[in-house]
Formats: sequence, C-alpha cells, structure tokens
Amino acid sequence: MKNLVLRIVTSILLSILALSSAAHGQRTEQIIRVDIPFDFAVGGRLFPAGHYSLARSEPWQLELRDSESRVLVNLLTQSVQTLTAPAKPKLVFESKDHRNVLTQVWQENESIGQQILQPKWGDGAVRKHSRDVQTAKAGNPR
Repeated sequence: MKNLVLRIVTSILLSILALSSAAHGQRTEQIIRVDIPFDFAVGGRLFPAGHYSLARSEPWQLELRDSESRVLVNLLTQSVQTLTAPAKPKLVFESKDHRNVLTQVWQENESIGQQILQPKWGDGAVRKHSRDVQTAKAGNPR
C-alpha cells in the first residue's frame, strides 16, 4: 500500500514538472530595442549612451543586453498599471542622485508595465533630487 501511494505521488509530480517545462518553453520572449542617447543607471550600475535591448525573461525579471545581445544585468521588477497603454514601447528615466535612472519599462499596447526595483546608492537610500522624467525612443524587435 505504501509503495502504491509513493508511485502515484511520484507520477503526479513528474507530470507536473513535464507540463510546467512545456509551458515555459512556449513563452515568447518580449524584446524592446532602444537607442539611449545619454548615460544612465540601472540595477546599481552605470552604462554609457548607446544601443541596448531589454528582454522580459520572466514576468518579474528583465535583462538589459548590449548591442550584441550579451546580458549586462538582470533586473527584478514589479507590475505597474496605467489607464492608457502606450502606442510604442516606452522606457521611463528619472533623475536620482544626479543620474538618469531607468525606472519603468512599457511594452507596446500593454497597460501593465514593469517598475524596476531600485538598489540603494551609496550610504543611504536612493533619494529623488528632482521629478524630471525622460523617455527614450524604443522600437520593436526586427
């Protein structure tokens, strides 16, 4: 009886694992390609102006990639919502500690975006020195 229960539980667990890996394989990666015309900070690191891409690898994670698709940094995010979905992909930057910091990423025609969880800068928490918000032109993957 004990062996029968063990075999049933093992079969169920293996089935769940097989189904979850199949579902994960069906997820399409969403990529935004962007030319950022200014130096910026994200994930506690500074980056020069240039060509980048942002790929949503998980619902709560983004990857910042260089122009050759190499992963530069993984970013944890949380959902943020708007009433009006952007017609084009959109990146939002805020001025924090004299840096342009990437704070939000919005996919085209989606009312739910990704708010990037910010690390602490220096000795204290990140403090907003101004409410300046900038956006960068983004495009769809080709």
